Amino acid sequence: MTEFDYDCLQKKIIGRSASHRVGRRRAVTLPCDSLNPAAIQLLNGPCRTYRLGKPMELAQFEAMPEDLQQAYLRRLRQRGGSEETVGRMLGISPRLLKQLLRQHRVRLDRPDPEAWASFLDG
Repeated sequence: MTEFDYDCLQKKIIGRSASHRVGRRRAVTLPCDSLNPAAIQLLNGPCRTYRLGKPMELAQFEAMPEDLQQAYLRRLRQRGGSEETVGRMLGISPRLLKQLLRQHRVRLDRPDPEAWASFLDG
């Protein structure tokens, strides 16, 4: 067998094995492809809007997801809130506020009464 014949034989073998693998093509489907528009709409949850730049009460604060709660407490720190003033705004005791701050790993160590007053005024 010459070098040319051997090369042709190798290419034929590769071509045959590739046709066995590549020949089985299927369409890619997702689980939601068989659902009608009404069923797809039921999969979506309600749209919620959170205003982190405004004062809120404890019930509104607790209704937010954990990551947004932490972001809100950090924003209160930037706005100059102290533990006493933030506790008064949320309407909770100092002990409960300390627990909340410890849970979210936020320290209110930059009190600024002027910035806090402007935050509360809106």
